[in-house]
Amino acid sequence: MVKDLLSTIIYKASSNVTMTAIRNGLVCMMPLMIVGSFAVLINNIPLNSFQELMLAIFGEGWKDLAGAVYNGTSRMMSLGAAFSVSHAVARARKFSDQFNPLIAALVSLGCLVTLSPTSWDALPFGEIGPRGLFLAIIVSITASTLFLFFFRYKLFRTRIFSDAANPLVMQALAALEPASWTFLTFALARHIFSLWGVNDLHALVYGLLQGVFESFESGLTSALLFVLSVHLFWLCGLHGSNILETVTQQLWVPNLAKNIAAVQAGGIPSEIFTKQFFDVYVIMGGSGATFCLIAAILAAARRSNTSKIAKISIPLALFNINETMIYGIPIVFSPFYLVPFLLTPMTLTLVSYIATVLGLVPVTTGDVAWTTPVILGGYAATGSWRGAALQVVNLVLGTAIYLPFVKMNETFKEERNQKVLEKLTRQVNYVDNRRVPLILNRPDEVGSLARVLASDLMDNASDDKGLYLVFQPQVNNTGRVIGCEALLRWRHEKFGIIPPPTTIVISEEAKLDDLLNKWIFETALRYQKGLNDLGYADLVMSVNISPLQLRNPEIMSVLRRLIRKYKLDPDKIEVELTENIAFDDTKESREVMERFKKMGVRIAIDDFGMGHTSLLYLRSFDVDTVKLDGSLVQDILTDQSSVDIVKSIISLCDNRNMHVVAEVVETKEQKDKLKSLGCHYYQGYYYSRPLEINNFVQFLESHDCEKK
Repeated sequence: MVKDLLSTIIYKASSNVTMTAIRNGLVCMMPLMIVGSFAVLINNIPLNSFQELMLAIFGEGWKDLAGAVYNGTSRMMSLGAAFSVSHAVARARKFSDQFNPLIAALVSLGCLVTLSPTSWDALPFGEIGPRGLFLAIIVSITASTLFLFFFRYKLFRTRIFSDAANPLVMQALAALEPASWTFLTFALARHIFSLWGVNDLHALVYGLLQGVFESFESGLTSALLFVLSVHLFWLCGLHGSNILETVTQQLWVPNLAKNIAAVQAGGIPSEIFTKQFFDVYVIMGGSGATFCLIAAILAAARRSNTSKIAKISIPLALFNINETMIYGIPIVFSPFYLVPFLLTPMTLTLVSYIATVLGLVPVTTGDVAWTTPVILGGYAATGSWRGAALQVVNLVLGTAIYLPFVKMNETFKEERNQKVLEKLTRQVNYVDNRRVPLILNRPDEVGSLARVLASDLMDNASDDKGLYLVFQPQVNNTGRVIGCEALLRWRHEKFGIIPPPTTIVISEEAKLDDLLNKWIFETALRYQKGLNDLGYADLVMSVNISPLQLRNPEIMSVLRRLIRKYKLDPDKIEVELTENIAFDDTKESREVMERFKKMGVRIAIDDFGMGHTSLLYLRSFDVDTVKLDGSLVQDILTDQSSVDIVKSIISLCDNRNMHVVAEVVETKEQKDKLKSLGCHYYQGYYYSRPLEINNFVQFLESHDCEKK
C-alpha cells in the first residue's frame, strides 16, 4: 500500500509538465556540461608533471585555452538553461500550428536579460553561469507560460495571414503581440524591484542565503547544516558550493591554517572541520558523493541507459567533477534521488566526524586540491593511510545508501516504460502508413522511449545481442515444406519482445536499415547454409527487404558476398518486396529488380491484392512469387469480392508461371477454399507459427521433408 502510494506520488511528480520540461531542458545542456567539465579537469589535474608539460607546450597562458572553452560552455549555463527549459515547456504545451516553440524560447531568454542589471558593460559570467541557474529556470518557466497565455487568447494576439513562402514568417508575426506583452510584464517587474532598491536579484538571493551562516561557529551542527544547504541548492539547480563559498572561506578554510600552524609548532592539531575534510570525505566524486551514485548505478542498473551517463562521468568523477551526473541523470528536481542525495553526504559527514573524534583517523593537515582523486586525497590530507581507508569506508557506505533508490528508480522506469511501449506500439500503424518520421522526433515520453530503443537497436545489431530470426514454414498441397520466411524478432533485455512493426519503424526513422538488413541477410543465409548441410537444400529462404535498403546499391554486393561465402544457390534465395514498393513504376525500381534477377535471386511480392496497383503490373514485372494479402485470406470464406480477387490473381499468376503463396492461413476451411481456387502454397498458423531455428529443424523432420 505504502509502495503504491509512493509510486503514485513519484509518478505525478516526475510526469508533471513543468518538472519534465526542466529535466529535459537540463539534459539538452549535457554536451555543454561535459565539454565544460573536461575543460575544468584539464586546468585542475593535480599533477606537477602534467602542469609542467602543458606549460612547456603552450606557454604561460596555457590555462586560457581550456578557460575559453569553459566560458563558452559551463559559464553560459544559465543562458542555455533559460533557452532550453523554456523551449521544452513550449513544446510540451504546444496547441497551435501557428505557434513555434523556438520563438517562446527566445522570448524567455530575452526576459532573463530584461530582469538583469542594466549597468552591464560586459558579459557577466558570474550571473549567467551556474550561479544564476536558479533564477534562469524560474524566469524561463514563468516567461514561456506567460507567452503561451498571451498567445492563446485572441485579446492579446492579432491573427495575421501572410502570403510569404516561409510559414515561419506567419508564426513570427503571430507571436509579435504575445512577445510584447511578455516583455512588458518582465520590464514592469524589473522596475518594481528597482523601486524597492533591488537592482541585482542574484545579489539579493545570495546575500540572504549567506547571512544565515554568519552567526554560526565551526561545530558539528554548523557542518551538518552547511552540507545540507549545499545539497539543497544543488537539487534546485543551484551550484551550492559556489553559493556558500563565502561561508567556506569564513568557517572552514581558517581551520586548516590552524591545524598546519599547530603541526609546525610541534603541537597537536584539533580542528576537525576544514575545507579539506568536506572535499576528501564528503564530496567524493562531486557534491552528493556522486561517485557512490555511479557505483550504485553500475551495480544495480548496468543494463540501463542511465549507466551510459554514469560511465561517461567516471573520468570526471575521479577528479570530483560531477556536472554530468547532476544535470545528465538529472539529479536536479529528481523525486527519486532527493532523499539519498541529501542523506548520503549528511551521513558521511557524521561518520567521518565520529571516526576523527575517536582517533581512528587524524585530522586534516594537508592543503589538498579539490580535484585530487579519491584515496590519494585521503592520504594527502591526513598524511596517513587511515585517511584513505576512511574514504573507502565512506564509498561503500554511500553506495549502500544510494543502492535501494537506484533500484526503485529503475523499477519505476521499467513499469512506466512498459506502458509507454504499449502507447508507442499503438502509434506505429499510423506512422507506418504515413511513412514520415513521427516517432523519434516526438518531444513526449513516447519519443523518448523510441530514441532509447533506437540506441539499443543499434547496439544490438552491432553486437549480435537480443536480435534473432524466426522461420515460418511455407507448405504445399501435399504437406511438404517448400521454403520459409525469415522474420526478425527483438528480445529487449528490459522490455521483452518488441513488436516487429515497432522495430521496423524505429529502424527506418533512425536510419538503421542498412545495419539491420545486413544483419538479417547474414543471419538468414548462415542458417540456410546450416539447413543445406543437414540435407534440406531445396528449401527457399525468403527475406524481407525495406524500401530504403532496396535503394541501397550495397545490398547487391552484400548478397553476392554471402552467396559466395556460404556457397548457396541463388535460386533458393528470395527477397520479399511489398506491393507498393515492388510496383513503383520508376526506372530505379525496375533496374533494382533486374539486378536481382541477373544475380539469380528470386523476387516475391508481399501483401499483394490490397495495394494501389493493378493486376496488369504482373504482366510487365518479372517476379517469381506473389503472396496474397492476409486480409484477403481471412475474408475468403465470407466475402465474395475477396474470392473474386484471389481467383483473378491465381489465374493471372498461373499464366505467368508465378507461384502464389497464401499468407495468414489459420483454418482448414480457409486452406480448402484456397485450394479449390487453384492455390498450391500456404503459410500461416494452420501449419505452424514462426519457429526458432532448432524448432524449425524439428518441424522439417516431423514432416518427413525430402533430403538431398
